Amino acid sequence: MFKFLQQDARVVPARQRLYDAVINEKIVLPDLPELAQHAAGAIAKHSRRGWRIDRPNPRVEIDGITALLMALDRLENRPARVELLGWI
Repeated sequence: MFKFLQQDARVVPARQRLYDAVINEKIVLPDLPELAQHAAGAIAKHSRRGWRIDRPNPRVEIDGITALLMALDRLENRPARVELLGWI
């Protein structure tokens, strides 16, 4: 688990990364019916702050795509490894 703050400084670049990965066919969804449903229900809207992931109505679930956005962001922004140099 990791913390993913829902602030523009973090979310806007993450949305753009996901959008680019989809448009450039660098990401392929596994054959999971529930995730396919979430992907089919998600729509991209361009706003003054970049791409947004939205849903056409409140009954449509897109949580799987939101989780994908966060996972892709984590993959591309891994924290640097910390090496223990010794004990004090």
